[in-house]
Amino acid sequence: MPAVRYMTDAHLSGLAKELREKGVACETVHKTMLGHEDSRVKLTDPEIVKFLAGKGGSVALITLDTELAEYCSAFGIPVVRVQDVVSEHIRGKA
Repeated sequence: MPAVRYMTDAHLSGLAKELREKGVACETVHKTMLGHEDSRVKLTDPEIVKFLAGKGGSVALITLDTELAEYCSAFGIPVVRVQDVVSEHIRGKA
């Protein structure tokens, strides 16, 4: 099975660039789905979930959006909710 690629939601576009600079295969939702970085184009949660569901788990979403993360989880789509990672990191340091 090929390595999982990552896709950030529109709110985390800067994170996608930083992750790429660190060698992580990561693009923004707009770049991955539309082939460009114009975030003025609205992508709805159902469009994002449908796209990711069609990728068979090969693309994981990184998001701040709790509802979108829940949709992804419900459909077995790999998802990283930033708040969960931060919370786990902080609790691990305590």
